[in-house]
Amino acid sequence: MQVVMFDRQSIFIHGMKISLQENIPGIDVYAVSQADDLWRQLLQHPDALLILDGGMDPGFCQWLLQEKFQQFPESKCIIIVNEYNQAWLSNMMAFNVQAIIPRDASVEVFVQTIKSVMRGLICLPGDWRMEYEQTRHGLDNLSQRQREILTLLANGETNKEISRTLNIIAGTVKAHLESLYRRLDVKNRTQAAMLLNHRQDLQHIRPE
Repeated sequence: MQVVMFDRQSIFIHGMKISLQENIPGIDVYAVSQADDLWRQLLQHPDALLILDGGMDPGFCQWLLQEKFQQFPESKCIIIVNEYNQAWLSNMMAFNVQAIIPRDASVEVFVQTIKSVMRGLICLPGDWRMEYEQTRHGLDNLSQRQREILTLLANGETNKEISRTLNIIAGTVKAHLESLYRRLDVKNRTQAAMLLNHRQDLQHIRPE
């Protein structure tokens, strides 16, 4: 098993490399701190597991994950974080991120997460997995009409435009939207549209 650790904290990498080699037989751990070095390692090991420092600049992390997915789609990824939020998770999950691990997690957690990811599982801390599944199930459980309205809403159409497109009265559109918000556990049309867009990203990258 090949693992590439992209982290700016050399002490953390050194300690984790030793711990992983002690607990996972046959593991090879490569440490990098620059994008060019990462690409070189992945060219040699295109299916290597990437363990990425999520504490770096968010824009850089997203760019790195986008590039990695486009160039090395077989490479799975684990992100190490100090703090996180649901919107950030949704963005990261669209780029073949399989797991999120708090930086202060025990070695046992790292070892178990790596083994689980290599078996194709998604590993999220705390209630994240539940929230992730609830979001997916919420979208799956929408009625056909609610799906149509949500799609039009995500395309930027107003209630009046939606009512004309679907040939229903504006009051019916409003009622559907209120029911849709409750089912998706969102507060407004912007949040509902974001959920749909994230789901479409996930389906495009990793079909169910």
